[in-house]
Amino acid sequence: MPSGPRAAIFLNRGAGGAGQERVERSVELARHALDADLHVTETREPAEFEAWLLELVPGYETAVIVGGDGSLGVGYNVAAGREGVTLGYIPAGFGNASAHLLRLPREPEALADVLRQGESRPVDLVAVGDRLALFVGAGWDARVAGRYAAAGAKRMRGWATAIAQSVPDLLSRQPVEVIADGWSVHRGLIELVIIGTTPYYGRGLRVNPGARSDAGQMSMRIYPGPAPRLAIEAGRWVLGARPRADRIDAREITIRSLDGTGIPVQADGDLVGERPEWRFELRPAAVRLIGRWS
Repeated sequence: MPSGPRAAIFLNRGAGGAGQERVERSVELARHALDADLHVTETREPAEFEAWLLELVPGYETAVIVGGDGSLGVGYNVAAGREGVTLGYIPAGFGNASAHLLRLPREPEALADVLRQGESRPVDLVAVGDRLALFVGAGWDARVAGRYAAAGAKRMRGWATAIAQSVPDLLSRQPVEVIADGWSVHRGLIELVIIGTTPYYGRGLRVNPGARSDAGQMSMRIYPGPAPRLAIEAGRWVLGARPRADRIDAREITIRSLDGTGIPVQADGDLVGERPEWRFELRPAAVRLIGRWS
């Protein structure tokens, strides 16, 4: 149990952008602003990162995660259920979708000031398997996430390569049934399904507008394809236009394969597995996050 600082910064150098000058400066300023301890590791394995955090987080009131969305997602699982623990975030990944929800500034001085002020709110999360996440994706984008991580998470170059390698998968849509709060809302082919409590995906794309972290429900969009139609929707994400896919709000969602094949799922950008059936549940007010909420 720490006897001095009540805040700590947990730096994952395994995140693709952890070595950037902006990130290092943010860590330095935040450590000074919070009078915080600094703990450093380097891993791309969520289970390894989680075990490391579980050893160190207890006893701190504020735990600032330095990494990507996946690293912060591991932080959710460590902080959830721990009364009195608040999470902060210094973005050091590629997508950094969470930074857009929290309205975090890029400038190190401004980011350190946000963390120093410590304005926090409880945030709803999505539970899938043994993971908590702000956003999850089933289908094609999970395959992209898996290939990106397997190749070493090499930022834009790695992401472009993973997308190119995954293009053939767009031609093999899966037949599924999607059930929301006991109602069958889709039965047929999909390219991907997006579920979350945030409107943002990586790079600030608003793929799920209307989703909220304090609404007491998950928001879902189903993209049946085919590939040209999905490409049009992706263009709308880039331009900030509202997707044509309807938003479906629910507290429990099940996605079931109709041909017995595995459905890949990613959580906060990390591939979590492939199964014929997945269940997603809301975890209201699961953690407290520091951001610019007002």
